Amino acid sequence: MLSGQVRESPLLLVAWHHEVGGLAERLIRSLECRFGAELMEEVDGSEFFALDGVNVRGDVIQFPVSRFLFFREANTYFLQSHAPNRGHYDFLTKVLDFAMDRCGVRELCTIGGVVSAITHLSPRHVFGIVNHPELKETLAHCDVQANMNYETPSGGGTSMSNFLLWVAKTRGLPGCTLWVEVPFYLAATQDPNALRRVFEVLNCRFDMGLDLQGVGLEVQRLDRQIDQLRAQNHDIARYLDLLERGIMLDEVESQTLAREVGRSLRRME
Repeated sequence: MLSGQVRESPLLLVAWHHEVGGLAERLIRSLECRFGAELMEEVDGSEFFALDGVNVRGDVIQFPVSRFLFFREANTYFLQSHAPNRGHYDFLTKVLDFAMDRCGVRELCTIGGVVSAITHLSPRHVFGIVNHPELKETLAHCDVQANMNYETPSGGGTSMSNFLLWVAKTRGLPGCTLWVEVPFYLAATQDPNALRRVFEVLNCRFDMGLDLQGVGLEVQRLDRQIDQLRAQNHDIARYLDLLERGIMLDEVESQTLAREVGRSLRRME
């Protein structure tokens, strides 16, 4: 924590696997680097995930992992999990039973990405959904637009976050869902600018002390990489120019831009 003090009441953070812009994986790694992680519990997910939604390696079925990590210095728990594809209510109840009854969690924050027709140079807006009205003002101080109901914003990822928020309300657990904008052509890769905005909100709301300078360098590197692609590919340059002027691309142009940006970033890794 920035103050050097441990949070008095435990917090539960949730970011589902495969959120757009690589948000979940990057957030976990950043928290592990900042605080160190302890594995607290693995949730048996066999009844919540259909067989056609799992990977098979050799003859072994690889079920999605659902586990709780604990960042002791921040007094924060993190649910690392795929979103279930069946038994949603029972799964979320199981999550909250462990978080509230065994860990003493007193606040919830879920994080997701909203696919948007913005560019990588655009400011990233963060939209908030709360289950207690008093949290709106708190988030507003962190530059979060918290005037939404439980409906996932257009372009948003899994609505499981909002379902979890609703179930938490029925249990008397205050919480919010944060949706950060991600350019559509970075949705399948990583968006460090979106991650930076998440860091800014977490630092503001929960005093996390997450490293903004490091992720800022990643933003600069991504900008340079896309600048290189732009200089080499006239079509990509034209598509980006149209977006910067607020002109929507058609489906083929959008797919081409996302594909070429993804290929370029993978080659430069």
